[in-house]
Amino acid sequence: MNKKKVVILIIGLLLIGIIVSFLYFGNKKSEEPNNNTLIDNNLQTNDNIQIEKISTYNNPIVPEGFKKVETDFASWKLDNGVPKGWNKGLVIEDDIGNQFVWIPVDLEKLEYHPYTGKEFRYNAKDLDINSIEDKQILKYGGFYISRYEAGVAKAMQKRLKNISDKTNDVIDVPVSKKGIIPWNFISLRNAKINAESMYNDDIKSGLPTLKQWQYMMVWLDLCGYNVYVDSSSFGNYSNVNFKFSGFYSEDYGESYQYAENKMKASTNMILSTGATDRNMTNNIYDIAGNLWCYTNDYCPINENEILGYYCAGGHFDHKGDFFAAYNYNLKNTVPLEKVGFRIVLYLN
Repeated sequence: MNKKKVVILIIGLLLIGIIVSFLYFGNKKSEEPNNNTLIDNNLQTNDNIQIEKISTYNNPIVPEGFKKVETDFASWKLDNGVPKGWNKGLVIEDDIGNQFVWIPVDLEKLEYHPYTGKEFRYNAKDLDINSIEDKQILKYGGFYISRYEAGVAKAMQKRLKNISDKTNDVIDVPVSKKGIIPWNFISLRNAKINAESMYNDDIKSGLPTLKQWQYMMVWLDLCGYNVYVDSSSFGNYSNVNFKFSGFYSEDYGESYQYAENKMKASTNMILSTGATDRNMTNNIYDIAGNLWCYTNDYCPINENEILGYYCAGGHFDHKGDFFAAYNYNLKNTVPLEKVGFRIVLYLN
């Protein structure tokens, strides 16, 4: 082989090597994940642990044992493969009628709000795989919360008089159904036990965390609800008037009576769950006013003492511009007439 052919052969081999290298490393680069990108059905987190992505914020999973519920406000019917009502409060129901609402968490749309007192902007790299609430966001794109405030257990539902911490600070299974007297006069300890007792298999349940409450507030705010400044237009507060149908208490929850289409004047009333659609936000009832809601986050005085667990949402004995839906100023652990709870679901 003469020298000219050798040179041509070498040049050809070099060109082939360059092309192969370009194709290989070009594809490699395009496959490199960033912290917000779904790669081979896995999501990379801040500690480089990959978590399988089961569903997305706008196309949630329906857990086993639950069914989809069509409502006037949010439909599960598909539009281009996505439920039409994904951003309006999709509802699911278990086999005994407990209902929950999907809270979508779109990491691209979590924004700063001055009322939170801090920057509230998260993406996948900021989330903690060891945090139970963050794992739900990474894996499912959101979480389910009870459509209603926790209602008293079945055995307690006929009691309408002489209600106190003696009758209510007990361990039993709550419900998330319309028309039930809300569960107040309960300690943080028993509210936590009861919330966790609702489900404990492939699906677990518990009190919402403060971060989950904030996720929900950002979502409602982006949907046009005034959750940060004045929630009077959709909450049960002392300074609002509206018609309702259901049980109501005018003596701070010690006794209840029933009424149809009753006008609530500017006064203190605790209402049964879902008593009026006026107080519904994206299919969630009574997220503002009525009862404070325990969260699963405590406020420490110091390393050794706890001041109390944060309660969020305001209550019936204050004005909506004083304790808006976002507010979590109350720190409490003991049974009070103004404190109840909600339940969130944790999917495996």
